[in-house]
Amino acid sequence: MASSAPRSRWSKIRLVIKVVELRLRFVALLAATGLAFAYWDTIQNRYEKWMRPAHRAEAAHVGSEFYCPMHPNVVRDESGSCPICGMPLSKRVKGEKTPLPEGVLARVQLAPMRVRQAGIRTVSVAYGPMSETLTTVGTVDYDERRLKRISSKIKGMARVERLYVDFNGVEVEAGQPMADLYGAELYQGVRELLLAQKRAQGPVGRSAGGDPSEMVGLSTEKLKLMGVTQAQVDAILRSGKAEFTLPIVAPIGGHVVRKEVVEGQYVSEGQLMFEVADLHSVWVKAQVYEDQVGLVRVGQEVEATVAAYPGEVFKGKVAFLQPHLDPATRTLEVRYDLANPGHKLRPGFFATVSLKTPIAETPMFRGRIAPARAAIGTNPTVAEQEKCPVTGGKLGSMGDPVATETGGRKVWTCCGACPPKLLASPARYLARLDPPPVDGVLSVPDSAVIDTGALTMVYIEVEAGVFEGRKVVLGPRNGGRFPVLEGLEPGETVVANGAFLVDAESRLDPSTRPEPSREKPAPEPAGRAAARETSTIAR
Repeated sequence: MASSAPRSRWSKIRLVIKVVELRLRFVALLAATGLAFAYWDTIQNRYEKWMRPAHRAEAAHVGSEFYCPMHPNVVRDESGSCPICGMPLSKRVKGEKTPLPEGVLARVQLAPMRVRQAGIRTVSVAYGPMSETLTTVGTVDYDERRLKRISSKIKGMARVERLYVDFNGVEVEAGQPMADLYGAELYQGVRELLLAQKRAQGPVGRSAGGDPSEMVGLSTEKLKLMGVTQAQVDAILRSGKAEFTLPIVAPIGGHVVRKEVVEGQYVSEGQLMFEVADLHSVWVKAQVYEDQVGLVRVGQEVEATVAAYPGEVFKGKVAFLQPHLDPATRTLEVRYDLANPGHKLRPGFFATVSLKTPIAETPMFRGRIAPARAAIGTNPTVAEQEKCPVTGGKLGSMGDPVATETGGRKVWTCCGACPPKLLASPARYLARLDPPPVDGVLSVPDSAVIDTGALTMVYIEVEAGVFEGRKVVLGPRNGGRFPVLEGLEPGETVVANGAFLVDAESRLDPSTRPEPSREKPAPEPAGRAAARETSTIAR
């Protein structure tokens, strides 16, 4: 049997190329199959769009419809009035995005089953007292009004003959002798007093030197200028003796906090000898940062605690606010008056000071709420009332206002659908026209607040299952709640639990949210902006 002819080199190369080609075709087929499965929906949509007749695509954008601006779920093919609020329906092109009312950031409508599944819970907004607690550190100090300094009033030099108080910290009573002083001027003054008394009691009566009784008075005044009390003058007149020394007595009861003399020392006129402090009342000087100064006012009740007596609270009142700020620490010194029974609070103690300020009395609320506290009369005009208590919209924005009598007062509403709601719940809606209580503040739970960084919003339930996002201006957080400065009215219902789920639902459908241009970021404080610009220039 003849053997086959050997393959040439070119034949071998062609065989290898054919094998590689077959394998590449297999790989390409697998890749095409995978891509077809992965992008099947896209391919199908493009195919349907390509095969769709041109007249059908044009018909989808031709025509108009009518809707209610307050109730976007109401859509009709013909013009008319809204069956819910009676407002005339607005016209729009079919498929056009529904514009949201002024002030509404988003609107979501959920079925009752969805609301239950999401665990959405709402609460009513109402006025209530809220307090801002300020805690700071202070130091106990002497009450300067109860601090007395005893100095020598004897002209020239006087000698300390005897000390009755010979160390600091001794407790003395008012009128108690503290030291005996001897001075030539003092002794001479006592002699003049006794001589004037002797002349006044003698048979001579008036003399060339003047009235003796008047001379006694002049001598008495001279001794008082040297620090002699009226009681000491009376004692000198009763004894009729001129002592070489005179006791210096304590002007008030308290503790000797400074002793500047020793026995045998000579003191000059005006030289300090003792300092006595009454510790029945003390001062607490605390430092308050400048952004907290608005929370402090004179007469406000304050509580203080010290480490020496844990659990014991010392109550007092704010007595004084320094008129200037410390430029080094950017703090203001605030002084509190505290009673000190048993002298427990000792000067030098550190104290933890806390006070509560009603939020309604803070500057941010006084500036925003005080102008709105004016009550509306029982028969207001449209200009005086301004807003509809039911919808919160401006009167006249939905046609001619409608007047309604309830509770003996006349109330204006924005449209014909509002009076039935007003009459069904008069207390709820009339609360929006009454001035807020003196210490009342609107507040919402912190779980109801959605802070996007650019704005702060809450969701309110305008109807069963219909939620609207509204921008609000809030104060600082206080115990799990935020006080409301602007954006809400009493009686409105906000989403307390599930607010983020409602917000996520609104983001899934862009038609329920306004254009991005409407969500403008909050203005940056001038100080922070200036600091940021300075930092940028430095870089």
